[in-house]
Amino acid sequence: MIDREVFNDGLLVVTKCSGKVTVDELVNSAHWMIENYGSVIKPGFSQVFDALDANTDAITEEDIHRVAHINLNRGVEREEFSMAILAMKPYPTALAKLHKLLSVSVGIRVEIFSDYDDAYKWLKQDNPYV
Repeated sequence: MIDREVFNDGLLVVTKCSGKVTVDELVNSAHWMIENYGSVIKPGFSQVFDALDANTDAITEEDIHRVAHINLNRGVEREEFSMAILAMKPYPTALAKLHKLLSVSVGIRVEIFSDYDDAYKWLKQDNPYV
């Protein structure tokens, strides 16, 4: 499951993944981010993508390439933004590394963390949950 909350007048998006995550959820999440850019989400925003409690076994490298193509083809009008991915298990971390590599060409700055404090510090955002 993927849930999301928007904070700081659209400058911070926190996306939390839990349980089994499907490719359809990832694709829908990417579309939501693009479709709500400029209204709900403001230019220069930051995103925390929390996959610490996610089961991503059903996600493939091809699926991550598909999400990257969505960002490339549909997100071209969007300005650059920063994404902190929280992942610890080997497979989600490997997928996050692939996403980081593919995101460079579309202006998404990605870093991978296993600690909330480090992720929010890198984004220069306060953790809205503390």
